[in-house]
Amino acid sequence: MPPPQSDIANATTPALPRAPDLAIIGGGIVGLWCAVRAGAAGLRTVLLEKDRIGQGASGGFLGALMPHQPIRWTPEKAFQLDALMSLETEIVMLQERTGIDCGYRRCGRLIPTRTEKKRAQRIDWQAAARQNWPMASPGGTLLEWRLLDATPDAGWLAPDAAPLGCEFDTLSARVSPRALLAALAVAAGSTVDIRERSRVARLHDGGALIVLDDGTELTPGRIILTAGYETFDFLHALAGRRLGRGVKGQAALMHPRRPVDPDAPILYFGGVYVIAHDNGLIAIGSTSESEFADATATDHRLDDLVARAMTICPALDGAALQERWTGVRPNAIGRHPMIGPRPDCPRIVVCTGGYKISFGIAHRMADAALGFVTDQKTALPSRFEIAAHLACAQ
Repeated sequence: MPPPQSDIANATTPALPRAPDLAIIGGGIVGLWCAVRAGAAGLRTVLLEKDRIGQGASGGFLGALMPHQPIRWTPEKAFQLDALMSLETEIVMLQERTGIDCGYRRCGRLIPTRTEKKRAQRIDWQAAARQNWPMASPGGTLLEWRLLDATPDAGWLAPDAAPLGCEFDTLSARVSPRALLAALAVAAGSTVDIRERSRVARLHDGGALIVLDDGTELTPGRIILTAGYETFDFLHALAGRRLGRGVKGQAALMHPRRPVDPDAPILYFGGVYVIAHDNGLIAIGSTSESEFADATATDHRLDDLVARAMTICPALDGAALQERWTGVRPNAIGRHPMIGPRPDCPRIVVCTGGYKISFGIAHRMADAALGFVTDQKTALPSRFEIAAHLACAQ
């Protein structure tokens, strides 16, 4: 499924509300979840997307939903775990509401083990998972971290890629990012005014005034700023400090020569992800490039990534390239999501920086952002708060 192509802004679209209760800036995964929540709360809401829904970093095809390591447990890891558990139920409800299959599957994850040191460490991970994870998922899957002496499927994970066996966690899942975006757009569109090709040029008076690039002015009651890595540009213009950066990622979508079991677990090793999807295609990702000259072009780094994936996954042998993709993901300066109002601009609630885990936690980020808008603050890990990121910028 390609990125959603709704292109809902056209000549028959009603006039843009100039004084909504809430304006959401950004139509990626976090912005759409915010829109769904705002609609449910009864807020008169406008979502402003500079291009089309799903054209930014959210519009890829990887869709990995993987937990943090279960060792050295923290409030941040607990937040992600709660989000991964509740997302299963959220997607079921979203699919029933919209009729769109989001391609969700709790498939698990395999990590090859190549050294005795790593295998010894993973015994601790196994014990930590028993201590910190629930016994089962909402759908009844037994959640555990197993140590396997050999690859369970030599046609999926090559035996020579896992000379000392592998680890298998049953908590990891995957989703079709583009299908999920499409479902959220349909769900939000029933109650929220979604405006594509509506770029915000400037924010004035601490968020009291939004000026679009065509000169249109809006005076919203509150703003949720969730424009991906461009959020940091807005914040820099407001306060003179840069609170994050964009990190480029490249991915490839492959068509295997032979059918692949859609239940195949995610393969993860050394920054390489290999993910089988319900449509029979295999996604490979992703690079992490802090320095890049062209945000829109794929290059040799993706070629290298695909070559590495082929060394661990025999199913990719002879696979045909279906699509190359790149996007720039938001990485907040504190290396955690950034959620909450700016102290000097309380009208503006920032909600960004999920980086590689955004799809798994976006609905919980949205809950927290709406809590600030409606003055029903949701408890957050302290490292997610704006103050923690501001401290890192000093």
